[in-house]
Amino acid sequence: MLKVVDLPDGKQLSLRSSAATAILYKNQFGSDFFADMIMLAKTFGAIQDTSDSDEFDMSELSYEDLKHLDMTTLYKVTWAFAKNADSSIGDLTTWLGQFDEFPLDVVLGAVMELIQKLFSTTKN
Repeated sequence: MLKVVDLPDGKQLSLRSSAATAILYKNQFGSDFFADMIMLAKTFGAIQDTSDSDEFDMSELSYEDLKHLDMTTLYKVTWAFAKNADSSIGDLTTWLGQFDEFPLDVVLGAVMELIQKLFSTTKN
C-alpha cells in the first residue's frame, strides 16, 4: 500500500508498506518491527480519529500516553515506510535532515493506516 502525504512546506512524502518493511526496519535499527508496533499500538490504541482528515490529533494523547512513548520509534517507523517507497533515501538522520520541519501530526495518520494494513487480514 502506498500513501503520499502532503507536507506543509509543499514537499510530498511517499510511504509504502509491504512485507519488506519489517526487514528494512530490522536491518537498519536491529529491533523487531512488530514488537515495536505493538508498543506503539498500546500507546495509541485508545485514540480514535473520527475526522475525515488524514492528520493525527496529537492533542488527544494524555501525559500518561506520552510518558511511555519513545518518539524516536515514530521516526524509525516512518523512515522504514519511506525507505520502502524510495530505496535511494539515506539513513534516518540524513533523511530527517533534509526536512526543514517534520510535522508528525500530519504524517502520523498515514503511518498508523499503513501499520493497521500490515496487521490486518482480508477474508474471502
